[in-house]
Amino acid sequence: MQIPEERIESAKIPMEEPKTKTVEIQTMFRDGEAQTDPYSPETILETNDIPEVLSIKNFKFGSGLPASMAEMELIEQMREKRAFENALPPTSDEACFNLRRKLMEEQEFREWGKREDDIKRLQNERLNLL
Repeated sequence: MQIPEERIESAKIPMEEPKTKTVEIQTMFRDGEAQTDPYSPETILETNDIPEVLSIKNFKFGSGLPASMAEMELIEQMREKRAFENALPPTSDEACFNLRRKLMEEQEFREWGKREDDIKRLQNERLNLL
């Protein structure tokens, strides 16, 4: 196959490039889907000195953040639980140990009661939807 001479000659003539170009790229992903979570280095803390912010470190955007009223209630419950645990008597002698055990059992019953109320509320909401 023979290439015509005029095509060869026209390819040798330099063409001027425009001063500006418009380039567009289309991807399969939205910008929001391409974003990553920020880097959080591992932390090493003493068990006595845990900042409150680490108790909500598992919240992420779309999963707990931005915080709704439900997440705010969870945060308040965590605060109450931490205050309760800090107020418990030490296990230094048998009387303190028995008092501590009794207080912890009462707290556990309150937590179970709250969980049962939450389950009943969710079940009632589902029944109302049906």
